[in-house]
Amino acid sequence: MKTAFIDWTEKNLNLYIFEKKAGRYYIADSSSVPIEGELESSDLKSLPLIGSENIFLSIPLDLLTLREQDFPFSDKDKIRDTIPYELEGMLLGNTDDYSIDHIVTGQPDNGSKVLAVCIEKTKLKEIIDLFSSAGLDPKVMTSLDLRLSGGKIETLLEETTSTAEIRAEAAGEEILNPLINLRQDEQAYTGDIEKFKKKLRVTTVLALVLLLILGAAATLRLVTAQKEHEALTKQMHAIYRNVFPEDKKIIDVERQFRGNLKKLKGKKAALAGIRALDILRNIALNKHKNITLREFSADGKNIIIKGAAKSFEDVESLKNSLAPVFRDVKVTDSSAAADKKINFTIIMQEKTV
Repeated sequence: MKTAFIDWTEKNLNLYIFEKKAGRYYIADSSSVPIEGELESSDLKSLPLIGSENIFLSIPLDLLTLREQDFPFSDKDKIRDTIPYELEGMLLGNTDDYSIDHIVTGQPDNGSKVLAVCIEKTKLKEIIDLFSSAGLDPKVMTSLDLRLSGGKIETLLEETTSTAEIRAEAAGEEILNPLINLRQDEQAYTGDIEKFKKKLRVTTVLALVLLLILGAAATLRLVTAQKEHEALTKQMHAIYRNVFPEDKKIIDVERQFRGNLKKLKGKKAALAGIRALDILRNIALNKHKNITLREFSADGKNIIIKGAAKSFEDVESLKNSLAPVFRDVKVTDSSAAADKKINFTIIMQEKTV
């Protein structure tokens, strides 16, 4: 990052370009433009300022008003707050019409010897407007002559000539720690704020673009997930229909599956402990040839068989033959059918060991 220091003197417009390395500023380039009469925007536009991010400006002494003051204290903030009142009557017009800064030139007996540096706000605005017309916005407006003199009036009154090398070195010191800055109050530098706003706008735009990208990606994932969900739902419905074909309408696969599974578990519990094959075998071994069995059921307690016989005697004979194998054998229903056969129902219970 490059920083430009413009040294505005009576006859020349000197430019020093600095580069920052390891916390210090080193001069990288310099140039000079002669001034004929008043400083013009064209003079400023001729300066090679490409790549310079910050601009410092040294104002000629003849544009400044200097006043020496003594204060019985050394606190800098207190001096800054008090100095406008001390300068009342010492400046042309009201002190509110001036931009004021100061330099502490000595501290005798716990007090302070101060050089007040003033410039009319109207003149300051003219300078700022002139530089703005050339596309320049000085961050700090100071004076190299004040730094070179140490703020001492007697030194300023002497007609001494400083070389370009000396002024360039002083410019580097000003960049690190400005002696004064006359850009104050309504004329304060706002470039950093504008840069921040610009970066903020760029950041906001990038954030919006990122949100749009993330939103598009999320939408794509959602659509993909919905398609996968639909495919899985169709697959689950197909599997359910294969397992439970009697359910024609599927509303909630999980709930219906749980319900059917519960029913099956209930049936399993009802049949638990019943040796169905053994029971059927015992019935078959004791069945007479004149008897036809049509139905068999068991509910965990009673065993029920239904069938048809040629006569009531055959039904009674079946009952008697089952009595040794089962307990509480009873004929609960027997009646003659149209084909002259006897329909019957026998209820009994399995013998426990």
